Amino acid sequence: MISIIRVRRKILSIETFDPKNSVLFLGSGFSANATNILDEKLPAGESLLEILAKAIEESPKDHDLKSVADAYSRRFDVSLHDILHNTFTVSSVLDYQREILSLPWARIYTTNYDDMVNLVKGGTFPIFTFDDVKPRTLPQSFAVYLHGSIRRATEDNVDRDLILNSYSYDMITRDYQTWFYEFQRDRRTFDACYFMGFSLGDHHITSLMAAGETSASRTHFITRNPPKTHFVDRVQPYGEIVPIGFDGFAKLAKALPPSVKPTSPRSLGSFKFLQRGIDSKPTVDPTPIEIINLVTFGNFNQARFFNTTRDNSYVMQRGTKTTHALSLLKTNKTLLIDSRLGNGKTIFTSLLARAASDDGYKCYLWRRAGKRLAQDLEVIRDEGRALIIFDDYDTAVDNIERISASVPDAKFAITIRSGRQDVRQHEIQTKIPEPIKRVNLDILEQNDKELLRHILNRSGARRDDFDEIIDSSREIREIVTKLYDNAYIRDKIRISIENASSELVHILTLASLIKWAGVEINDSDLQDLADCDIYAELNKSGSFGADLLSKADDRIEMRSALLSEYLIQKILPPKQVLDACYRITIVSTRRLDDRVYRLLAGVLMKDSTLKKFLKDSPDTDFLLSKHYERLSDDRMVNDEPLFWLQYAIFTKRTGSIKYARMFLDTGYDRARKLKNFKTFQLDTQSLSIYLLEEIKSTDPVVKGLENILASIKLVSDMISEPSYRQYAVDVIGEIPAFVEARQHLLENAEKIALVFELNLTSNVLAALPDDKKALSGSEIVRSQLEKSIKQLEMTKF
Repeated sequence: MISIIRVRRKILSIETFDPKNSVLFLGSGFSANATNILDEKLPAGESLLEILAKAIEESPKDHDLKSVADAYSRRFDVSLHDILHNTFTVSSVLDYQREILSLPWARIYTTNYDDMVNLVKGGTFPIFTFDDVKPRTLPQSFAVYLHGSIRRATEDNVDRDLILNSYSYDMITRDYQTWFYEFQRDRRTFDACYFMGFSLGDHHITSLMAAGETSASRTHFITRNPPKTHFVDRVQPYGEIVPIGFDGFAKLAKALPPSVKPTSPRSLGSFKFLQRGIDSKPTVDPTPIEIINLVTFGNFNQARFFNTTRDNSYVMQRGTKTTHALSLLKTNKTLLIDSRLGNGKTIFTSLLARAASDDGYKCYLWRRAGKRLAQDLEVIRDEGRALIIFDDYDTAVDNIERISASVPDAKFAITIRSGRQDVRQHEIQTKIPEPIKRVNLDILEQNDKELLRHILNRSGARRDDFDEIIDSSREIREIVTKLYDNAYIRDKIRISIENASSELVHILTLASLIKWAGVEINDSDLQDLADCDIYAELNKSGSFGADLLSKADDRIEMRSALLSEYLIQKILPPKQVLDACYRITIVSTRRLDDRVYRLLAGVLMKDSTLKKFLKDSPDTDFLLSKHYERLSDDRMVNDEPLFWLQYAIFTKRTGSIKYARMFLDTGYDRARKLKNFKTFQLDTQSLSIYLLEEIKSTDPVVKGLENILASIKLVSDMISEPSYRQYAVDVIGEIPAFVEARQHLLENAEKIALVFELNLTSNVLAALPDDKKALSGSEIVRSQLEKSIKQLEMTKF
């Protein structure tokens, strides 16, 4: 049975229904006409406003719900709790309300206060409210009261237990976002989301619902027939209107079949199947404009790549690297594909997938963890010879264990940016299936250069020094960066941004920073950061927005990390960049339980990152000083130890050693208040500051030696830990400068103590395996350390 409804000539339908893989979202309209313990009908919206205003003898025309609730907080002669308790404690429900709630929904979210879900589902059904801590393992099915439940509200704290007045709305926006973000994720990953009785009047909820095509196609608003005209206009970007009424839905739910399980690689929800002829489009060569957009904007069309008639007509084949990668797959479980930013990791995964597919592999690109992931994995396992590709390292870490367990014979290819793997060694060794081999893409082979020259020449992307650029460049990023200096391309980008709306420029800035940081976020999160309708702004921008930003799988992101870097450093005003960094940082520090936001906060607070962004500004240090001051005013950022670490690094770099020591001490203070916080970055900077204090000191006594010796021992112990090693090696490399500057002032006993610690550190460095020495540069540091030891020994008396 298919429900077909015509609304403004648009045919809407619900063809299948599976509540176990669906989300139900309830607004006040759903509870209307149920009966409360006063034997009255439950109110909704305006009716509740009238009840509350009447109780304090004021006109509802003078209030909205927030202001009338605020008025109660100033009154002592009436009990807001008693009114709400009597109003929203349900005694009986309508048949369709019971039937709908009795369905085995995977999730039920509601902004209602009433206890209808408790009444129908029973006492054993898991129910959370907005201020509950999210458990590490969630129940298979549960409900969340996003604005609080009347059963949890107390006389003393009703204005905190229920989100009703201005203060409580501000409170959840600031402090209790966890379950709202959970709703965001669930709307994207479950088969369907059904809204009932929700008017979209709550801007907090609406802001979480970016109008991405994938989510919108799975979102259904169940309304009366006919729906209100203004509601139709408002809801269209977010989903489909199905005006059959709640009773009609209850009947329809009994008749519809469940959604069909995936049966072939092409029907998977969590993966994209990659092979030649990926779709039904004709196989033709790309146009010159497509090639120029690929090189300059990073506009890589994967379907175009798999549908080209000639392998070398769109991208250079990187044949040596591809052949090497295939040979490594024969005897290894996982390939880590690493390179610097802008050197072609994403394109290489498609090159590898095409070659592997020709070699008999079934290749799957990870998209997202859909709720039918288990069925998808069954299909992949049954198909055999699977190569599963992750074009994001953090996503791989979050999901690879489950996939590997379900498809034990699968091989994996994971992209990772060079530098990140240096500090993720422990994580790689413990979470990525072994054996592991690396394929580095940074250096271009000569035949790759010739292919690239041919492709660019054919597309017309020449400059006067075109051949010299390609011949002298060792990496793709060098070639592309120089192409940006092509007057036509540079001016096109600059003029387009100057003519764009402020909202679009803000979106571009945020998206560029996120892409540069090497993380992925969904469209709802980007919309939350931008505080505007990102799809509306992108649609208004025409081809310019489409050239720079891709929109697929409910994600809007910059197409090119290298272009993102170029925009940040060369095109966007420094204030625009720092304002976006500020916005991302304050939001990220409120979501540190999420790996992506931990990484974003860490990267975009770093002094080295911000200095790189503003490298062409004459006022870099002044602007960064104001930026860190601004961040320190935010309560959540101020509580973060790593913020104070970066503030200390900035002040150390700009010569304010006294403030650097103070800020580092503040970082230690904040760290002590956090459970299991690892202080290794603070510890290495502590040694660095101790050393610098002494190097710059004119005191004839080396007063900081005791602290330096203790810090050297602490940092030396970090060398054996892969994730800490690089930090330790870098700061140990600062010791020779201290020895050079202050050795003549050390007493003999002090020299002996220092030589003792330096010998121990040198021995630890010497014991590293050869590949770890090469990766960390530790042998250079050890050589300098040995010279310092000899200097100290020669001056002993």
